[in-house]
Amino acid sequence: MENNGGGPGARRVEAHEGPITSQEISDARFGFAQPDWFRMALTELDSRILFLAGESGSGRRTAALNLLYQHTGHSPHLRALDSGVDLASWRPTDAKVRGYLVHGLLPQHRLGPGVLANLRDRLKAVDARMVIVLPDEPTMLRGLTRDLHVEPVRCTPPKPGVVFGVRLAAAVPSELRRNRLLTVWEKLVTKDLTPAQVAELVDELVDSGDEGPDLAVLRERLSFLAEDEVPELLDRLRGDADGLAFLLAVSVFEGLDHRIVQGEAVRLAALADGRLDAVLAGDEETTRPNPAFVLRRPLDELLRVVRAECRPPEIRRSSGFSYTVEPVHFTRHRQGETVLRHVWRQYGGSSALLTEWMDTIPGRDGDLAAQVGRVMGLVAGWGGGRLALRHIEKLAGSDRAHSRSAAAHAFGIAAQDPVLASEVKYRLEQWSHRAGEYRRWTVARACGTDFGLARPDLALALLRRCYRGPGGDEAAVAGEVRRALLGLFAGGSQDTVFRAVAGWAGESGPGAELALWAFPQLMLRDAFWFQQQLSDGPEHAAAVTGLVRQLLDDEDHFGEICGSLLAWCRTAAWAGEFRFAVERLLRALARDMRHGVLRLFVEIGRDDQADPGCRHIAARALENWRGGTTAPTDGGSDVH
Repeated sequence: MENNGGGPGARRVEAHEGPITSQEISDARFGFAQPDWFRMALTELDSRILFLAGESGSGRRTAALNLLYQHTGHSPHLRALDSGVDLASWRPTDAKVRGYLVHGLLPQHRLGPGVLANLRDRLKAVDARMVIVLPDEPTMLRGLTRDLHVEPVRCTPPKPGVVFGVRLAAAVPSELRRNRLLTVWEKLVTKDLTPAQVAELVDELVDSGDEGPDLAVLRERLSFLAEDEVPELLDRLRGDADGLAFLLAVSVFEGLDHRIVQGEAVRLAALADGRLDAVLAGDEETTRPNPAFVLRRPLDELLRVVRAECRPPEIRRSSGFSYTVEPVHFTRHRQGETVLRHVWRQYGGSSALLTEWMDTIPGRDGDLAAQVGRVMGLVAGWGGGRLALRHIEKLAGSDRAHSRSAAAHAFGIAAQDPVLASEVKYRLEQWSHRAGEYRRWTVARACGTDFGLARPDLALALLRRCYRGPGGDEAAVAGEVRRALLGLFAGGSQDTVFRAVAGWAGESGPGAELALWAFPQLMLRDAFWFQQQLSDGPEHAAAVTGLVRQLLDDEDHFGEICGSLLAWCRTAAWAGEFRFAVERLLRALARDMRHGVLRLFVEIGRDDQADPGCRHIAARALENWRGGTTAPTDGGSDVH
């Protein structure tokens, strides 16, 4: 769907529920052009709550993040709340958080003056602020003004030329090069652009080299020209069933190998059975191309007619091997999404064919499931209505893993719509409690997609409920739960995941079992995050030490935790700061020489690749234990 050089899904996920990452805050601040109303909005935020209304693409979220960042004294502790939150009963749970970003308000959670006053009091108690982002819908905004006596701030972006100049200055330090690139703006832009479109243009210019871009090539790539181009492109292909099938295949599978794209185009044309032909043969004298002819249309011609290109070969990795692909991309950014949206909305009969085609995608490639799921999630938003998610729900209970995977990805995309997000969460929560293994598998897979990455607290709660044990009929669900858990940790939610795992470890039954499996894996997934926790001060240090002890004393998990700790000791041999953290942990463990710690220290002493300092601590602890002393004599602070 995106015209980029990476594989499918290689894009940053915006937080919709849970902590907003420092990277997202930094991205929002980069090249931000303050609109005229910004200072007024900062003043309005003195009241603790700001309603910010604007059209999609107006830069509402970027402006909201900048408002929160500036008003909180540049606090990195910001948090997103989903549209389904009931602000009447909501309470701040983390005293460190200084700013909250709310994605819309649903009609069932109406705000009254009393609710708003109580909300301000709760925010004031923890010295926090809140920006509520709303669509620019006059009826809704009039209702807020009438019922709450507040005046939402209209998010009107600065003039595109101003946004361009500020962002270009941030991206290009050289004034000489900036002046050359400024001429491109004057020659190329003939209509108003949204801030996101300006950012796309600047990125293209920055990547164009010192000599600047070729204007003809640049015009072919920029997404904001796609809306005007797509109707004309479809008109040209009206008598070309093969071209139409290939256009739709590239729109769905952009970024995948050309062999996959061609194969799906052929399959769609066959499935269409004449539904892509503008004219049918009228009598015996009329001839038509033979659909079985294998040399009917060359790849280069199909690429040219749909304005796409086959990029140079790339090496990609799967779980067990590497392989080479020659990815197909549209020349213009975001053209695939524009094509599909136009076809879906303007040609009602196309929806049945496209859904039938996507339903039967062969289950041989995970990339295909992600691409199909993305399109189906977008379609749910385009279609709207009470039955928008019905088709995805059908796939969620399929006995085909490929269909369930597509449904999981579709839920993640659909949940970006504030209205659909509430229904998506309701469905997943219901299934995590009471559904069979197929639907719980889908829930777990969804928690590892954009849906879970955008709302990690909810994802972890869903994963815990989905997990019923590791074996038998539950094996497939358990595998998905584990995979999603590691993905959330690697995706920037380390604090949230670790707190959940530490809590589960204190349970009995499946929760503890999941936690004791996960912890050694997390240790290897991001060892340097644990290094920070084992330093003086962080809140998780004691919990890390406690979990290590618990696993060392558990016969079923000793091998895993011992292996992880030995890997840490080997890393410590070449990473100085990491060495200090590992040594601090080992000293803490030596304060209570139970059976598991004894076995660990014996293994460390036998490992020739372990850091000498770690081996020395282990040897000294064993020596002290044999002499009747449990605490090591080495200096240094311990983690209790």
